[in-house]
Amino acid sequence: MFEKTQDNFYKSLAKSIEKRKEELKLRRYDILPERTRVSKIIHAQHNKQYPNLISKSEYHYLIYLFLCKDHDSFIDEHILETTEDEHTKKCNNSFDEMLWGHIDWDKMFQDAITELSKLDISNELGKLFEKTLIDYVPYAAIRYDELDPKYAKTWISQDEREEKRQRAIERVHLGHGSELFRQTFLEKFSGKTLEKFDKKFLEFISCYLEKRMPNKYSVGLQAYNYHKNLSKFAADWQNLPEVKYGDVSDEKSDLEILLRKYIDNGWKQMKKFETFQKGFDKLHTEIK
Repeated sequence: MFEKTQDNFYKSLAKSIEKRKEELKLRRYDILPERTRVSKIIHAQHNKQYPNLISKSEYHYLIYLFLCKDHDSFIDEHILETTEDEHTKKCNNSFDEMLWGHIDWDKMFQDAITELSKLDISNELGKLFEKTLIDYVPYAAIRYDELDPKYAKTWISQDEREEKRQRAIERVHLGHGSELFRQTFLEKFSGKTLEKFDKKFLEFISCYLEKRMPNKYSVGLQAYNYHKNLSKFAADWQNLPEVKYGDVSDEKSDLEILLRKYIDNGWKQMKKFETFQKGFDKLHTEIK
């Protein structure tokens, strides 16, 4: 899961390391004791032996690519002849600039959202992602996944449903930009290394989605709950003995006429939720 997003991350990290190597005019054997490792790192070759591209023992060497300003200052450090403890004292085990400073946040964000949008709703993250989309009224109005099959539904084609879903993704996620995504990522990874990055990345995505969940005042969430109740009510009242009739030409009871007007008014209210949301969006306001 999220293999493409993580692979792009490793490629970006590898490229930033290669860029610093070239800027400092260094040779492979200036950087790491095992020169072949430099080639594999800058070519983003992470595998079973090196699942996170950089091994634990290599951080304290590679960090000098980002600590040193030029070729001479790098060479003067005598990096390959210095112990790991001495390196630790100098860099203070802070690899944030090297590990996260290269990230193109907009690209990583869009990569992750694209992969999220393709997850099945049976997947835990896929289910969380779907819940965030309820914040968009037109999509909330066609979400029937939590309703009993007998409840009233409005028919909609698969193409139209997917179009509304894409608009929900744009409004709820892409329309807000990557700032929350970036903040949540750094909260999770600042001061850390790449150890178990794949597992922690999933935890980070889950945390981001939790932060993107509709708040209790969300117009979309209000519409969704109203829509669920209205659908249930519409299904239940039609089964009442007082309103059942055998033929469409049968005279309707006063109760049935009133209930029909009530239901019709309910659907009009659903459209009003959408109107209000458009108004809030136009004013760049989110009710909290």
